[in-house]
Amino acid sequence: MKNTQETGYQARKQTRRTGAPSGPRKAEERRAALIDAASRLFVEKGYSHTTMEEIASAASFAKGTLYHYFANKEELLKALRGDFERKVMARIRPAVESCGEDDWIGRLKAWIHSAVDAYFEMHELHDTVIYGSGMPFRNAMADAEITRYLQSLISEGAQAGAWDAGDSHWTAVVMFYSFRGGCDEAILGAQPAERIPEKLFDLFCRILGIRD
Repeated sequence: MKNTQETGYQARKQTRRTGAPSGPRKAEERRAALIDAASRLFVEKGYSHTTMEEIASAASFAKGTLYHYFANKEELLKALRGDFERKVMARIRPAVESCGEDDWIGRLKAWIHSAVDAYFEMHELHDTVIYGSGMPFRNAMADAEITRYLQSLISEGAQAGAWDAGDSHWTAVVMFYSFRGGCDEAILGAQPAERIPEKLFDLFCRILGIRD
């Protein structure tokens, strides 16, 4: 029995690719470290000026290890975009869902405040993952989770009678671009950052037909 087990182990060992991690947990850790290194370098140097070798070095891995996980920078950027969306939603979803199920105004305010905070904190990373490969912003955000989540919030609130949304997808897109534009105005210094959530809430209320 022991010889059989050893033979099976040796066979698995021989079929493992060079540079491959020894287990799923280690693989996840390495992949996360590479994505984190790419994130830092893309923000610091720019996507086009960062090399795969620099990313591997920043993560303290051999270049071959990086290519085991990502064939090129485009794959890394795509992974980074997904990681960015998860980080943003990790702020927004808990904030919204901490409000009462029938507290639609509270849920709307929670979306605004958490989204604004996340954008202000991560706008450099946002610009990297959206514009890094030259993808137009409108294409990059067409099916973004943050927009879909806002659409769900709008649609569910309309069904509950909290507001009148009409076309929830159209409304979510308009509100999302208003949110992003408002934040960009503050980042450029054209609006005071602390006023952005309040101004967005006022605008969203008018879009949704909410009256005091």
